[in-house]
Amino acid sequence: MSNLGPRPSRSDRRERLSGPRRAVLDLLVEHAEPMTVAQVAETLGQHPNTVREHLEALARTGLAVRDQRAPVGRGRPASVYTYAPEASFSSPEYAVLAGVIVSYLSHVLPDGALLRHHAREAGRAWGRAILEREQAGHAEQAPRGTAGAVEHLRRLLERTGFEPEATRDGDVRTLRLYRCPVLELAKDRPELVCGAHLGMAREILAAGDVPSDQVTLEAFTEPGACLLHVAARTAANGAVAARPGATVDCTAAAAGADGLAASRREWPALEEDGLVVGPHRRALG
Repeated sequence: MSNLGPRPSRSDRRERLSGPRRAVLDLLVEHAEPMTVAQVAETLGQHPNTVREHLEALARTGLAVRDQRAPVGRGRPASVYTYAPEASFSSPEYAVLAGVIVSYLSHVLPDGALLRHHAREAGRAWGRAILEREQAGHAEQAPRGTAGAVEHLRRLLERTGFEPEATRDGDVRTLRLYRCPVLELAKDRPELVCGAHLGMAREILAAGDVPSDQVTLEAFTEPGACLLHVAARTAANGAVAARPGATVDCTAAAAGADGLAASRREWPALEEDGLVVGPHRRALG
């Protein structure tokens, strides 16, 4: 079995928490920004001492991170809390729902470009739903411009269980996705699952004025991660700047990974509309 691509997302450790403690953690995840004890207590209608106990317990178990606000005037700076990446939502229900949707699409649509198009459009609808849910609890709009939009996407993907890491090479920003909430399903039908993930990322980035043709996804092309690239447009003619390593010979790679071999005819979705799928457990076709 090939070791290309990400690892599975962590199990949902929230299920082992008591109801009140899980409510505190869920609030940190939903709010995203650092919160004080007083803010959490007011939002949840709990006593500050009770909230402080929950927050400290979450910090001790690695599900939350405690920091200090910059001091303002005299007095001790307030402690603030944020959720840790380990607290990201990645539940079995998401995997089941994704499997049902993929199975339904595969039964009502024939394999081919139309099926892959609908998978990407479903991903875009998912992205819109994420943005609408986020904006319902925040007054500010999604950040504009490539840098802000990519960081915004990174935070949202972290919450969803992808464990993203942001890097930059010249005009190309890359999010390395070290985990996948539905890894086995993605290996089985990457043209649909990875295509939906690409559509979701494009929709979220579009809210920050990043055109879709600047966003590409390499799935199962290197050990340990999938790569989401956001390229920049040149000022001269508006063309998308080429990203490093944009050329992937998937035929040769497939022949050399775990004894798999494939031709381009056998891998119809390897390079289509910004999605590149490398060799992995299941041949496409």
